[in-house]
Amino acid sequence: MLREITVPAGTTVPDLVERAMLRCSQEYGEALALPSGSYAEQAHRAEALAAVCERRARWWGVLLRWIFSTDCTLPWVFGAAVLDARRRDEDDARFWRSTAADWHAEHTARVIGDPFDRTSGRAS
Repeated sequence: MLREITVPAGTTVPDLVERAMLRCSQEYGEALALPSGSYAEQAHRAEALAAVCERRARWWGVLLRWIFSTDCTLPWVFGAAVLDARRRDEDDARFWRSTAADWHAEHTARVIGDPFDRTSGRAS
């Protein structure tokens, strides 16, 4: 279900999206700088990166809806480019979510003990 986005008076949808994307870029850099010395920290960092990618994908969706609206006179090729950008961020979000799950699994295995003895290659 599409939710209507209200744009403040005097602001265009591209301006609104641009400001949001700038915030997302800053948040992405902040997430990259999070501590990553332990499995738990790696998982937290990956979750933060996934959240930013998801937010960025949603903003691409806002711009996409505007491009394909009657308010926009840009050629369709711009919509195709925005669609590709949204897909890339959706893929990045899935990657970071999967990475976070892997780091959580590694952390859990360390905490409760891994039933697989990695040295001998056999279950213990």
